[in-house]
Amino acid sequence: MSNPRIGTLLIACSSLLWACSLATTVEYDANAIIINGERRIIISGAIHYPRSTSQMWPDIIKKVKDGGLDAIETYVFWDLYEPARRQYDFSGNLDFIKFLKNVQEAGLYVVLQIGPYVCAEWNYGGFPMWLHNLLDRQRGL
Repeated sequence: MSNPRIGTLLIACSSLLWACSLATTVEYDANAIIINGERRIIISGAIHYPRSTSQMWPDIIKKVKDGGLDAIETYVFWDLYEPARRQYDFSGNLDFIKFLKNVQEAGLYVVLQIGPYVCAEWNYGGFPMWLHNLLDRQRGL
């Protein structure tokens, strides 16, 4: 890999094509990502789907597409999906499969950043607080 930024881009974009059911090959070079033999420069914007209601998603996604973007970047927020150890919630605005399907239906790509750490000015970096408490107990604190 000749350029470290391309490597970073590849990592971020490796999950970008999750929402594109037609893509069969993804490659890259020093200038662009190559999807099915077509050189592409992906222009994306971030949407943190849990910060809006699922009813708002289609309109937000439409605005992204109308604005000329190719992809939506988003995180998977561990602290929201597992607020207490081994207790999971994927309902309402946490239904990321529904969000990803909405993006796919709009014909956009997804840059899915699965963490576990998320930036996004998110409390504790997206790690669930129970994890911190668990580590304290294991250390005897």
